[in-house]
Amino acid sequence: MQINDEMKKKIITYVIIALITIVFYFIFFHFDSIRAYLDGIFKLLSPFIIGFAFAFLLNEPMDYIEFKLFRNWQIKEKLKHTLAAILALCLGIIVVGLFLLILLPQLFKSVYSLVSVFPGYFDEFEKTVVAFVNDYNIDVKQISDWLNQVNLLDKFSTVFTSFITNVPLLFYSFTKGIMDLIVSIMAAFYMMLEKKRFMRYVKKINYALLPKNFADYLTEKVIVSGQIFNDFIIGKFIDSLIIGILCYVGMLILNLPYALLLAVIVGVTNMIPVFGPFIGAIPGIFILLIIHPLYALYFAIFILLLQQFDGNILGPLILGDRLGIPSLFILFSVCIGGGLFGIIGMFIGVPVFTVFYLVVKEIVNYLLDKKKLDV
Repeated sequence: MQINDEMKKKIITYVIIALITIVFYFIFFHFDSIRAYLDGIFKLLSPFIIGFAFAFLLNEPMDYIEFKLFRNWQIKEKLKHTLAAILALCLGIIVVGLFLLILLPQLFKSVYSLVSVFPGYFDEFEKTVVAFVNDYNIDVKQISDWLNQVNLLDKFSTVFTSFITNVPLLFYSFTKGIMDLIVSIMAAFYMMLEKKRFMRYVKKINYALLPKNFADYLTEKVIVSGQIFNDFIIGKFIDSLIIGILCYVGMLILNLPYALLLAVIVGVTNMIPVFGPFIGAIPGIFILLIIHPLYALYFAIFILLLQQFDGNILGPLILGDRLGIPSLFILFSVCIGGGLFGIIGMFIGVPVFTVFYLVVKEIVNYLLDKKKLDV
C-alpha cells in the first residue's frame, strides 16, 4: 500500500491528537501527584522564578535607559547594555525601598496601636453584644452552649502554643526568605544582562525543532504574550495604587480609624481581579466591627462604592480593552487559577487565559476561513 502526502498528514494529525488525549487523560487522573511534584519544583526554582519576574518588570525601564538615555553616548554597546541593566535594577530597588521606608513605619505604628487597644475594643464589643441580647430577649443559653461546643478558648490556646513552638521555624523561614530574595535579585541582574543571549538560544531551539511557519507563529505569540502580561501587571499596579490612595482619603473623610493600614490591605488585594476588593474588605470589616458596628457598616458601603467605581470607570480607563476577553471569562480564569495555584493563580490566571483565548480564537478563525464559512 502506497502512502501519499495527504495520508501522511492525516496519520501525523491522528497521532498528535492521540498523544494529546493521552496526556490530558494522565493529567486529569493523576493531577494531585503532578501538582505535588510541580510544587516541589517551583519551591526549588522559586528564587529564579521571582528573579525572572523582576527582570520582566524592569525590562522596559532598562530598554528606555539603553536606547533613549544612552543613545548618543560614545561607548561600546556591551558596556551600554551592562550600565542599563545596573541602573534599571538600582532604580527598581530604590523605588521599592522608598515605598517601604515611607509606608512600613506608619503600618507598624498602626498595627502596634491596634494590638495595644484591641482588648479594650473587644470588651466594649462584648458589652454591646450583651446589651443587644438583653434588649431583644435573645436566648443566652443557646449562644453559651454553642460557644462551649466551639470551645474558642482551647482553640486559641492551641494556636498560640503552636505559634510559640514554631518560632524557630518562623525565624528559619524568614532567614531563608531573605536569602532567596538576594538570590532572586542576583538572578534578575544576570537575566537582564544576558537577555539577548538567552533570547537567541531560545530562538535557535524554536526554529531547530519546529517547522518554520509554526516557529514564526510561536515567536509572534511569545511577543504578544509578553506585551499582554506587561500591560496587565503595570495597569493593575497603577489601578491598585490609585484605589489604595482613594481608600485612604475616603476613610480620612469618613473619620474611620486605622485608615492607612486598611487602605494598604485594600490596595494590595485589589491586584487580584474581581474578588480582590472584597477579600481586602473582610479584615477591615472585622476590625471595625469590634471597634464600632457603624464603622464596619460605613466601611463596607464605602468599599462597595469604591469597587463599583474601579470596575466601571477607573479599571477600563487604565486597562482599556487590552485583554479583549469577555467579563465571564475573566471571572472563570480567576476562579480556575485560584483553585489550582492559590493567590498567585488568581492574579496570573487572567493574562494566561487571555493568551489561551487569543490562540484559540485565531485557530477557529483560520479553520473557518479555510472552510470558507462566514458565521
